[in-house]
Amino acid sequence: MDTDKLSEGIDPKFACRIEIIVNSYFSIIDGKKVYNKGRTVSWVIDAEEYAILDLEKDIGLYFTWASNQKPNFWVVDSRLNATCRLATDGQLLDLLRGFQDVKLFMVVGARGEGTGAAANEAEEGMNVSSNVDGEGTQATTNLVEEEIKIEGFTWAEVPEYGETTAGPAMAEEEEKEHFMTVGCDPHGDEPAGANKEWRYFKKVDDVVHDARPTDNSQIKVQKRKRTIPTQEFDPECVPDDEADMVGDYFAPHTTHDPENPIIKEKDTFEDKKEFIQSMRTYAIKNNFETMVEHSDTTRYRARCADETCEWRVYAKKLHGGSTFMVLKISSLDDHTCSGSATLKGHQASTSWISRRAKDIIKEDPTLSAKKLQKRLEKEYHIEMSYFKVWAGKKSAMNELHGTWEESFAMLWRFKAALEETCPGSIVEIDCKKINGQMHFSRMFVCIRACVDGFLAGCRPYLGVDSTHLTGKYNGQLASATAIDGHNWMYPVAYGIFGKENNANWAWFMSNLKKAVGTPPGLTIHTDACKGLAYGVKKAFGADAEHRECFRHLMANFRKKFRGEVLKYMWPCAWACTTRRHDALMGKIAADCPKAIPFLDMHHKQIWSRSKFSKECKVDYVNNNISECFNNWIKDYKDLPVDFLMDKIREMIQEKMYTRKEIAKRLEGIILPSVLHELNMKSRALHYDIQKSGPMSAKISGTTKEGKTWRYAVDLEKRECGCGQWEVSGKPCPHAIYLLGKIRQLKTEDFVHDYYSVERFKMAYQFEIAPMNGRSEWPKVDVGFEMIPPPLQRAAGRPRKQRIKASGEPGKRGPYQCKRCYQFGHIEKGCNATQAELEQELPPPRPKKVKKPRKTLLEVGEASTTVVEPSLMPHSSPSVTTRRVAALSLASQGVTTRRILHLLMVWIQFSHFNYLPAAAHSIRLFTAATPSPTAAHRLPHHRPHLSTGRSGEGRRATSSRLS
Repeated sequence: MDTDKLSEGIDPKFACRIEIIVNSYFSIIDGKKVYNKGRTVSWVIDAEEYAILDLEKDIGLYFTWASNQKPNFWVVDSRLNATCRLATDGQLLDLLRGFQDVKLFMVVGARGEGTGAAANEAEEGMNVSSNVDGEGTQATTNLVEEEIKIEGFTWAEVPEYGETTAGPAMAEEEEKEHFMTVGCDPHGDEPAGANKEWRYFKKVDDVVHDARPTDNSQIKVQKRKRTIPTQEFDPECVPDDEADMVGDYFAPHTTHDPENPIIKEKDTFEDKKEFIQSMRTYAIKNNFETMVEHSDTTRYRARCADETCEWRVYAKKLHGGSTFMVLKISSLDDHTCSGSATLKGHQASTSWISRRAKDIIKEDPTLSAKKLQKRLEKEYHIEMSYFKVWAGKKSAMNELHGTWEESFAMLWRFKAALEETCPGSIVEIDCKKINGQMHFSRMFVCIRACVDGFLAGCRPYLGVDSTHLTGKYNGQLASATAIDGHNWMYPVAYGIFGKENNANWAWFMSNLKKAVGTPPGLTIHTDACKGLAYGVKKAFGADAEHRECFRHLMANFRKKFRGEVLKYMWPCAWACTTRRHDALMGKIAADCPKAIPFLDMHHKQIWSRSKFSKECKVDYVNNNISECFNNWIKDYKDLPVDFLMDKIREMIQEKMYTRKEIAKRLEGIILPSVLHELNMKSRALHYDIQKSGPMSAKISGTTKEGKTWRYAVDLEKRECGCGQWEVSGKPCPHAIYLLGKIRQLKTEDFVHDYYSVERFKMAYQFEIAPMNGRSEWPKVDVGFEMIPPPLQRAAGRPRKQRIKASGEPGKRGPYQCKRCYQFGHIEKGCNATQAELEQELPPPRPKKVKKPRKTLLEVGEASTTVVEPSLMPHSSPSVTTRRVAALSLASQGVTTRRILHLLMVWIQFSHFNYLPAAAHSIRLFTAATPSPTAAHRLPHHRPHLSTGRSGEGRRATSSRLS
């Protein structure tokens, strides 16, 4: 290549000549069809800073196309007579870095073309090479021919990357001003996902439709088939338990369609209950209601609910069994009443609703009674009561899942079945003795395959949290969740207990330690749960690093402090170096000196990246991975406890299988999502480099705000001055820029082993064996009967959704009670006593000096003559004349009730000659207007609240005293 023709700014060492052969094409521009003649163009580029978008921008200088068109680039291999579509930036960089001359072929097509079948062809074992002056390296991808069988999906050769798998597009420098703004870090924690396997699959249609036009006459409509009841007796019928004698013959039970029965005379039913259920469905389907005239154990007679209608039905029980036979039934044509479009819900009983709800609840156990009511009303055109539907759903749930007591007794059988199918699993059940009976207390479940996969292929990181159960048992569902190389949630253990306290969390964490041990670099990330910090410290001690969720820390911090100090908190948590952390902490201390003692006292765990362990390779400051698990199982939190434990096990089993099949398809060294993330970070990096050795250099630059920065990068030690590489295990942008300047090095060789394909396969190499149905679980005799825990919940309907904290999206303003007028609760949950409601608030602090108050005797002297206080004999040492005279409504903390009480005691122990003056003083107090402080506290103040008595009671008291 002639170096004299190089453009300014292109390093000759990294220069590459690219030649593109463009085919002719048509495009519509400004409403006109324009023909573009194909030709060959070429130019020289910098192989270290080039992407497909740059290629499209450069080719756009020579060719134009419409907005609905897109250029597609192909690599031509003349030796193998094959073509391969250039789909990713990684393929383009491999070509540019491997050869000095690259030849491509461009076809302009409609936008969206080339991303489906063409993209698949590009990855199906094609050799990515080009016509070059020399030998080219071949990058071959060998795919497994076995298909993953997932309903509605098929394998996608090119994964659909996004923020969940790839992370942020590019990391900004710490000195940028956006790090000083209040809010979430745009390039902070990488998103964690629970159900992100769909990125490796693409949807397929369940039915493939024929594109040829079809005549309407050839379309056959398949009508719904109905089972025609057998009325004739079969002489070859063998007597069995489901037949009864009719005279000298056996009468087999007639079969009916449960959703649309056709009832005729001589039809037989298993028992009376089955007959009544069929009659209810028969009446609802035919749009009429029945009225029972007589019903007992052997006979049943009913008529139409309309008294003028002549429709009748009569049935009776046959001898020798429970079979019911229809002896007489009127035809539908005998109805003389007029039907209505929608019937009332008299025919739909609780048992009838329960039968219809069973199949619906099997498909969707989380369906609410309100939605079930709407669904049944729409299907059967009948009005139903909500309470009747709720009772029917409860009956169906009891028949499907068992009763409340049976669900806890089945936990022992679940424990035996899991330990039998998955040997090595840990299932612990703890009981508590109350009043001589053994009550369920708590449970812990840890499957052996999850523990082995966590220790073999996941990072030593566990997010621990709990969520409220919304069923009849309103306990806590605790979980310990790990994270794999894709940043996908990896369940390790789960359990249930009553309340969040020190004892329950210490018991859960001790079982967790028994299951996973203490692997090197173990990190436990928790929220601000009650007793959780105590449980982690007691179980693991110094064997694990304890992190605190920073989002919950900030929620508590905002309750105490406001102002400019908030804008330094998030950057302080994101800081990866001690220098950056200390500088921000100094700004926090200067702006709010009380903030530092508050953090040291109430938040002693680690919450900044600068103090994270370098072995864990997880840079999360928030415990989002636990929130993923809680959101994953939120639809099943109202199930009975035995079904909940088994349902979570089934969900983990299915997820392990799906990800194991994905692992079989992956090839290479590093996970493709991680490579995609690093390739995105490598784009548009414009730094200054000054090498100090073959594997080290100084990277510097200037931000948009004009601030300069520089970091030292050492590739051998895998260190960078910014600190991001050591914490996360993935090269930072500064290291990526240096790697791009060294042609012999590959970025994937400097990524930590935790993100490798091999590690991902090791995490999901184990299989969770399926379990039999509940009826097949082993029976266990533990020597005592375990009964459910005592119910401890408030009256009313239990909550399905948690109360959001202040500051969360969707949180409304503070609640104000209409009873006590305080904020933070509503009238229904007010716990204020009557004394607290009657208590008056102290008066505001006066601005001026108070005038001398008149004593009680001085007030009495204004209207009548009283004896001198010094001459009054006192029989009560605690209630003196001076004390009574000093009392006033304007005194702080003094109420009218208090004054009346003291006056009554004073009168009782005083001489009877002074009663007229005391009574007159009492009348002055009772006739006085209420204190302005009480009116200020209560918007609708009533005068009798100050004394705690009604007006009549107050007048009666005054009359008795006088």
